[in-house]
Amino acid sequence: MSAATKERLDRFIESHGLKENGVVEQALLDFVEAWTELPNEALLPARLVLDDKSFARIAAELRCPPAPTATLRRLMLGQGR
Repeated sequence: MSAATKERLDRFIESHGLKENGVVEQALLDFVEAWTELPNEALLPARLVLDDKSFARIAAELRCPPAPTATLRRLMLGQGR
């Protein structure tokens, strides 16, 4: 565990009056349960590594996102396909 993560965990535990082992155990159980129950397509890596060209393309799309498609609109309205 990195020093920064350990420090953050310690602050969280202290501020909530919890035990470190209990917090770590529950986090691991939640992590394993998510990996067990969700399909692989739903799990994204915590870190993505992009080359310069890909980063520039994604940054441009974030600055000026494309209009949502009809399929996306239906999905967001809960209408499925």
